[in-house]
Amino acid sequence: MSSTHFDPFNRRLARDIRNTLSKSFLQAIDGKDAAIFRRCVADYMLQALDSVYERYIKNRLKKYEEVFAIIAQGKLEDVLQQAAIFWDYGLYFEMHELLEPVWKMAGGERRKALQGLIRGAGMKIHAENNNLKAAVSMGAKALVDLEKYGSELAGFAKLEVIEADIKQTLATAQNNIRRG
Repeated sequence: MSSTHFDPFNRRLARDIRNTLSKSFLQAIDGKDAAIFRRCVADYMLQALDSVYERYIKNRLKKYEEVFAIIAQGKLEDVLQQAAIFWDYGLYFEMHELLEPVWKMAGGERRKALQGLIRGAGMKIHAENNNLKAAVSMGAKALVDLEKYGSELAGFAKLEVIEADIKQTLATAQNNIRRG
């Protein structure tokens, strides 16, 4: 069944591809070995996939190569520095997956601040997939978390940029809902 939109919310294959690629990318970052995500991409490209899946995979590979190089060249070990780069490249699902284990280990207000970043990434994922009500709900919660607890992310230079992006995406989603 051919589709024009890569939809991990309603298509199992899309979800599997997204999750598997993301996992391989995070393993590559952690192991400092780009061959990990390259092998995963190559395995998928050997399959006879619809063009919508191939486009997604090729797009992800391009972003993964660029982000991996930035992180490797900068020797960026800090998860928040990595998360900021993921955000800049629109790797919102990967950002969510990167931050989730850190969030689970955190406590108190830092945990709530990390939750805000994760919710912000989730909002962007929903907005990209035209799940506007979910995007609005998640974006509003993300802003509350980040505005109240963002100071717990000391040294996270992208916080204001991400908050502004969340506000813009939230406003766009709300306007689109009103227009129907």
